[in-house]
Amino acid sequence: MSTSMPDLIKLAAGTVDRHKGVVCLALQADSESLRLSAQRARARAHHAIANERDEESGLAGHVGNALTYAGNTSFWVEHHWSTILAAVVRREAEELAHRRSLLEWLATYEGETDAPVFQVQAWQYKHAGKRAAALADVKAALTAVRDAAGIASA
Repeated sequence: MSTSMPDLIKLAAGTVDRHKGVVCLALQADSESLRLSAQRARARAHHAIANERDEESGLAGHVGNALTYAGNTSFWVEHHWSTILAAVVRREAEELAHRRSLLEWLATYEGETDAPVFQVQAWQYKHAGKRAAALADVKAALTAVRDAAGIASA
């Protein structure tokens, strides 16, 4: 496999395109959680942290909207891979934690009265696993870009 930066960016952009829905969801969720984090920091009078979180929130939201509506994924991956990677890593951790909590609940399933809830929880468990796998795929591609960028700048 080629380790040149343009090839890695194309590969990562293709991976982001394949999993665009999950990546955009991760970016929007990240934007919202960073916005709420900024509000909490501002309430505690930590204005520098609040400003930093606001900037990160705005960028994550902007990149998420651009990936949703713009066609040039390679540009966004090339210039904002770190924002995408951060959102993907956080969302993957959330999906895996959600899946773990669902697994604990599914083990306590008993009787007919729990059947509808069990079906919903089983569906959520299955799809949380699929989203986590897609996010792991994107994370691997973006990590390769990050590593190549670190090598290129060293």
